[in-house]
This record gives sequence, structure tokens and C-alpha cells, in this order.
Amino acid sequence: PSGGRTNAHETYPGAHTKAGGVTMEKEKSPDQELLNDVCRNAEMGRDSIMHVIKLTDDPKFRRSLETQLSEYQKVYDSADSMLQERGGKPEDVPAMSKMMSYVMSSMKTINDNSPSCIAEMMIQGSTMGVTKITKRINEYKGHDERVRDVANKLLHTEQVNIEEMKKYL
Repeated sequence: PSGGRTNAHETYPGAHTKAGGVTMEKEKSPDQELLNDVCRNAEMGRDSIMHVIKLTDDPKFRRSLETQLSEYQKVYDSADSMLQERGGKPEDVPAMSKMMSYVMSSMKTINDNSPSCIAEMMIQGSTMGVTKITKRINEYKGHDERVRDVANKLLHTEQVNIEEMKKYL
């Protein structure tokens, strides 16, 4: 493409056809891919906490969740900023994933909303987050250490969250 502009005759890997025309979607760089994964992972953690924090009356447990929420927000904001610097924007977590998470946590806490039950769910979610972000870090083909650092910050946050939640089991 000349001058950074696209025209209707250019094609890109992953271009999508919509009724009435073609929407061009440039292939994402390795940096954008990893930063998007960080944003989605942090968003899932943040959304999960916002759902379950309403279910507890335990002040100490609530403070732990609020601290985790703050950490997820910091990681998200860092990755979002870096993504925008690279001409991208965070992709939303698929609605079906969010809905499934919400339904599962609602079902699991319907009869038991104790800190132990919620902590167990949070550990399971963070363990999934550790697995996903570790895989993405290992697959990362980029060379920007800042991008790798924000992904490792998310990984560390997930690991700290697991350890913190173990105290409530």
C-alpha cells in the first residue's frame, strides 16, 4: 500500500467481507498480538472480580479482591497504551466467554458465596490465565522487551493472585 492508505483493490491476510463491501484488516504484528492477549486476559480477570466482589461481606477478602482488581487495571492500561502507540486497539473478550464465566460463577455461588468458594473460583480463573499468557509469551516472535515485560507483569500478577487466594481456602 502506498502512503499507508488502503484502497478497495488491496488485500490483506484476514480481510473480512461484509455486505456492501470489503473491510480491510491488516495482519497484526507480534507486538499487537501479545498486547491484545494481555488486554483480554486482564479484562477477564477484572470482570470476574467485579462480579464476585459483590457477593462477599468479608472486609479482608474484599480488600484482597480490590487489590487484584487494581493490579489488573494497571496491567490493562499499560498494554492498552502500548497497543495504541502501535496503531492498534484492544479487542474485547468475546461475549460468549464473558457470559459463560458469569453464568458459571453465579451457579457456583448460588448456595455458597463464602470466601473459600469464591477464592477457589478465582484460583481456577487465574490458573487459566497463567496457562494462556505463558503460552503466548513462549510463542511471541517480537523483539520489544517492553511488550514482553507487560506480559510478564500480567503473569506475575496472576501468580500473586493465586497465592493470595490460597489464604482463603
